[in-house]
Amino acid sequence: MNIDLHSLLLFVMASFILVIMPGPNTLYVITRGITQGKKAAMISACGASLGDLLYAIAAVLGLTVILQTSATAYGVVKICGALYMLYTGIQIIRKNDKVVDSSEIQADKTNRDLFVKGFLTAALNPKTAIFFVSFFPQFIDSSSDYAAYTMLLYGVIFFILGLIVLSIYAQASSLIRQWLIVKQNVYQYFRWLTGTIFVGIGIRLIVTDQR
Repeated sequence: MNIDLHSLLLFVMASFILVIMPGPNTLYVITRGITQGKKAAMISACGASLGDLLYAIAAVLGLTVILQTSATAYGVVKICGALYMLYTGIQIIRKNDKVVDSSEIQADKTNRDLFVKGFLTAALNPKTAIFFVSFFPQFIDSSSDYAAYTMLLYGVIFFILGLIVLSIYAQASSLIRQWLIVKQNVYQYFRWLTGTIFVGIGIRLIVTDQR
């Protein structure tokens, strides 16, 4: 399999610019880092990145074309994603907690819960699927016999870049957390802000018809 190094370099540069832009995944990881610490943020980052990788694999298999062409399939995923975003936002707003030391975090904050919620944040966003279908082919020779393998390789690269960037956000948010432990009033504003943003994302998914 021959890889066009020029196209690969352009893809890596474009992907890096895209993954550093704040989105639901970034917001979720930062929220976990500030409220629960670096470990929780890293687990959430792994889940969110895997959600993106799932769509990349689906793009290779052609499954995301269904979301692009079927209004019903797209609508179902969009509504599920919107409801999950609304649920997440409302939970953040309603949860009148404080930033605490890692040793004080409740036992029910399991690693599995963090991973699954991070995964759902990415997997229930149908615009991610449409993004992969429209973005990847720009860097791939569709006439090549290895087009599908190249797209899969690019999907893995995007996954790795996304995980690296989210890990950096996780580290940064854990540092902010140390400051918020003694600035609880600031944390309450952050909680309301992030919850409102998630609710806004959910509402936008419901009301918009653009793909």
